Amino acid sequence: MDKPSRVVRITDESLPFGGSWPYELEPGAAGTRLAIREEGEVYNPVFRFMSRFVMGHHSTIDQYLEALQTRQY
Repeated sequence: MDKPSRVVRITDESLPFGGSWPYELEPGAAGTRLAIREEGEVYNPVFRFMSRFVMGHHSTIDQYLEALQTRQY
């Protein structure tokens, strides 16, 4: 049986960034395991610089994963 999966995409071409985030869910010992792969692009060099040196490339996904870990269902 295939793992449940989905791809989320940014479709607004007017934004300075875009990409997709394929993810898969699978059962784990302590709950559900989530695997996310980012396939993003930052088109504008100013935003690329800010993302790399000011905010960090991983800051948004790290916040998202932390929020998921603290959420109880």
